[in-house]
Amino acid sequence: MEDYIVKKILNNNVVIAENNGKEFVLVGKAIGFNYGKGKKIPEGKIENKFVKQLNSDDGNFNRILNKIDSEIVGISEEIISLCEKRLKVKLNEAIHISLPDHINFAIRRNENGIEIKSPFLHELMALYPDEYRIAEKALDMINSRLDAELPEDEIGFICMHINAALKDQEVSASLAYTRKIGEIMELISKLLKKKFDKASIEYIRTVTHLSFVIERIMDKKTIKNNLLDNIKKDLYNEYSIAIKVALKIENLFSIKVPEDEIGYIALHLNRLLEI
Repeated sequence: MEDYIVKKILNNNVVIAENNGKEFVLVGKAIGFNYGKGKKIPEGKIENKFVKQLNSDDGNFNRILNKIDSEIVGISEEIISLCEKRLKVKLNEAIHISLPDHINFAIRRNENGIEIKSPFLHELMALYPDEYRIAEKALDMINSRLDAELPEDEIGFICMHINAALKDQEVSASLAYTRKIGEIMELISKLLKKKFDKASIEYIRTVTHLSFVIERIMDKKTIKNNLLDNIKKDLYNEYSIAIKVALKIENLFSIKVPEDEIGYIALHLNRLLEI
């Protein structure tokens, strides 16, 4: 087993350590508390590690370390470790920079009374349930451990950071996708002349279905709808509205929605009309 020499303590559970000339960010229960600067940490005590020197954005990470409170950087690393453990995947390394930078900005913004709303919380909950649950835990960690008072809206922003790192894309891409889904749901509300409870199972189910439709079309894996003829006949009104929804999807995502998928959209619209 290899030993890691502590160079800097970020918080009770996160340290920066050196091993064979390389620097690592290490996460482990109480390693920052039990092992001081210059001490050796057995590999068995480490729950997660980030190879700092191999990161292409190493200079940016050093700037984060220099300009942001070590407690914020430390808790960011704990959140990243929690994500990788629960999602069973290594996240894009950019999150080691973007997440602490965002959390620091959010705390400063909140202290100055500047409120920024996340308008798509329920859409994010439906689209990315695993990331959303982790973001909920992350917000609780931040508020309790850093004595902060960040609002529930932060769950949405943290969720998007996690999702972006998971998909190797910019946070703006996650936001853009979620905003488009929100636009489609607004159109459905308008066409059905019905205001939805965004926390309802039916709303969340519809958001999830729309996302599946879009992903299937993009992946060229659309499915056969054996009920299509009956839907056109028995749910004529819903199918007519589904065509308009499909046109909106095509406009927003530059894809062609096949009739089979329009039929499934009509079924979901029918469910929404029944609630």
